[in-house]
Amino acid sequence: MRYLIGIGTYMGLDDSIGLRVAETIAAEGLDRGFRAVELRGNLLDLLHYVGADSEGVLVVDSARMGLEPGEYMFFSPDDVASRKELPGISTHEGDLMKVLELGRALGYPRPRLTILGIEPSEIGPEMGLSQTLEERFREYVQVAVRFMEGCEELV
Repeated sequence: MRYLIGIGTYMGLDDSIGLRVAETIAAEGLDRGFRAVELRGNLLDLLHYVGADSEGVLVVDSARMGLEPGEYMFFSPDDVASRKELPGISTHEGDLMKVLELGRALGYPRPRLTILGIEPSEIGPEMGLSQTLEERFREYVQVAVRFMEGCEELV
């Protein structure tokens, strides 16, 4: 099985982009040949989707990459390092890179995993998306679906 995993928090403005992309793909039935999952709350739940039966995973999330707000990039976890200052693993605050490191240490298989990082415009304790990300939302849904369908030019 292949998975598109949207992560973030709905109460975080642009931090919700991954959840909203996964939610829209599932609601509109665009997840043909893969499963779209909103992974909110405990990021450790990601380990359920990197098991032996997983053929590939696309994680969609907001990511500060130094791009213009609203721009996006596909990358591998091996291409980046986390800049978050966390003392360890917590179920209350997630760090994707630390969860993947923990999974590797616990012997979880590492399927082909790609991240679709979307540069946020605004992060804060509010519902919704910034105008910048809202205006490009359909584009994010389309590139995520095309990636999952195997369009090589997006890799």
